[in-house]
Amino acid sequence: MHRTGHEEVQPTRRPWLWTALAGLTVVAGAMWIARPQPASCATTTAVTTVKVVPPIIEPSPIAPEQLPIVEERLPPETREARFYHISPGVACSLPDLPLDGFYIGVPTGEYDGSLPCGSYVDIDGPLGSVRAQIVDRCPGCAPHQYDLSTAAFEQVADPAAGVVDISISKVRNPTPPPQLSYRVQQGSSGDWLGVLFAGTGNPLREVALRPEAGGDWRAMRRGYDNYWSISGAGAGPFTMMVSDIYGHDVLVPGVEIEPERVRYTDIRMYDNPIAAPPAPPTPIPVTTLVTTVVPAYRPCVH
Repeated sequence: MHRTGHEEVQPTRRPWLWTALAGLTVVAGAMWIARPQPASCATTTAVTTVKVVPPIIEPSPIAPEQLPIVEERLPPETREARFYHISPGVACSLPDLPLDGFYIGVPTGEYDGSLPCGSYVDIDGPLGSVRAQIVDRCPGCAPHQYDLSTAAFEQVADPAAGVVDISISKVRNPTPPPQLSYRVQQGSSGDWLGVLFAGTGNPLREVALRPEAGGDWRAMRRGYDNYWSISGAGAGPFTMMVSDIYGHDVLVPGVEIEPERVRYTDIRMYDNPIAAPPAPPTPIPVTTLVTTVVPAYRPCVH
């Protein structure tokens, strides 16, 4: 059969083409989403740390054993004072005492074989206060009664009163520290030697000697007259060790047998100078530490 011009022509169908186009669209979208990002480099920031170091206070260069010894006034006691005139022949045998000085004589019970000789007490009375040196024994004094020299009594009371109540305090390490002196007793020799010490400030506990060239220490005996004595010491010269009741010890070299001659030593049993207060320590300047940390370089990754 032959076709005529009036016959209808049917279009050709291609379904696979549309499927392929749809697939390409999906793939293109996925590729856009998963596209590689432009290469970038991580930026780094330097970190700076500032630390302030406080000043360091240097410790004091003065060690405890270098600190000056402090005067101490022991607790006061209520006593009775009597007015009397001092004479050169005091029981403690201290030489060259001015008759107008401030002195005190203690009752026999407190004299204790001359133990307190040369030490000091502070006395408070109705009219004032005074510091007096113990130089004598008062045989007629009852316990807690004391003899005051004229000059000392006038500082605390009216001499016309004769007897007054006082407050008395022993003084430890009186200021300023006196200069130590000594006197060899009359009649001393290589067979027997007596020595008197003055300017001790505190009561003495012990005196010992040895030859100047060296040797063993030998203790001397305290006498009621305040002299320290020993037998068979030899001709000298000697070194003497003097100790007080508070533990201070000094060495006195070059002691020779020269009876009745007073020797001044320029030695003091203790040292408590009145010094200006030390300057405050100088602090080390404040130190500021600045630390800057820069991270290591990291190359860009494409």
